[in-house]
Amino acid sequence: MSIFQYFRKNKSADKAKNRLHIIIAQEKSEKNGPDYLQSLRREILLLVAKYTNADVDQVNVELHHKDNNAILELNVTLPDRAAI
Repeated sequence: MSIFQYFRKNKSADKAKNRLHIIIAQEKSEKNGPDYLQSLRREILLLVAKYTNADVDQVNVELHHKDNNAILELNVTLPDRAAI
């Protein structure tokens, strides 16, 4: 990188290109996940909707790998008790 490039503003095309790389990497990581993950996610959403008044958009299911372990992370934002 030359000194002239250091002070040059980033063009919107460069920003869009970087964002596209991030999106593609995220989609690739989701495709490499287990086949059952999507059906598991649907079943979890049905159970959360059955037993709570939580909005299904407030349910986040993620699969992480750490060392030789697979970690299924489930985050549910529950409504206030007054709303139930």
